[in-house]
Amino acid sequence: MKVFDHDPQAFSKVEYLIGGINTYVYNTETLRSYIESFDNSPTNVDDIPINVLYLIHQRGGDHKYTEALAYTILDQYYTKSSKASVEPLICVTFDLRNHGSRMINKARNQDWIKGNDLHALDMFSSIMGNVADLKLIMDFLPSYLDLESLLTGEFKQQNQHWNFRFRNILSGYSLGAHTVFRFVNEYPGLVHIINPVVGCVDLSSLLINRLKQNSLESEDYDKKWFYYTYDELNLTKEEKHKYPEHLHKYLSQQDEEIFENFPMNEIKMYAAFGAEDQLVPKKLSSVWCDSYMNTNDSTEVFIQDGVGHDVTNEMVDKFTSWLVKII
Repeated sequence: MKVFDHDPQAFSKVEYLIGGINTYVYNTETLRSYIESFDNSPTNVDDIPINVLYLIHQRGGDHKYTEALAYTILDQYYTKSSKASVEPLICVTFDLRNHGSRMINKARNQDWIKGNDLHALDMFSSIMGNVADLKLIMDFLPSYLDLESLLTGEFKQQNQHWNFRFRNILSGYSLGAHTVFRFVNEYPGLVHIINPVVGCVDLSSLLINRLKQNSLESEDYDKKWFYYTYDELNLTKEEKHKYPEHLHKYLSQQDEEIFENFPMNEIKMYAAFGAEDQLVPKKLSSVWCDSYMNTNDSTEVFIQDGVGHDVTNEMVDKFTSWLVKII
């Protein structure tokens, strides 16, 4: 995946060390005047909305990739917004576990084809680690921003029930998109909007089809493997070594929860897929996405013809056009 062209001088960048994770936050300077404007509000204020877009990079990438996207999305967001007074948008990036500055063993980010027999375990455990890291950052970022200090004592006296309402937006790419789905499954009440790109809601089927090298056109590829017991997978001894029974029980339970109980009516979604994606085929998520669109009128799913496992300018452009209408 390419690094998007961007102007690093266009928006501010600050760095916080949150729980040992280097966390980069963009465009925070717009928050001061926005929040101070509430000090002079003639009406009672209950909520001060703060839009925060968390960008979660792909396997093999690092925060430099999502940093370029942060600048690109911010530029498009402010350019496209027609509101006289635009609600600020800030972006957050960080290196995922075993990536970038947090790299420990590069080989453990590889798949089965490239010789990593622990691919399934490594990928899924890293996803859940990313979920935990994102929750940590989301919990503590408001304290590092210290936005309460921008409001006067008079405002706080006059508005007894005011509160900052962080509208968290999760934008993930490939591995990052897998992380988005898992995060919402764990913490649905913390998320306002999701933007999964070339991701998969059904990791059981993704990994089992990848392990068994099932053809996209085969009947087996259409199966929801999370509904199958471990014995029903009919794995060889070698395949069982690569995909242990305990992993299948843990992973398939999550996949079933996401497939059947995801809060589609509460969380707005803009998803994007490459029509020719062979690594994370869109068909694994197609039924789920159709259900989402039938449940939530604010949902859009974009499938780009002629594109494989990639994030394109058009995917980002369409997402930002949708975002300015939704916020």
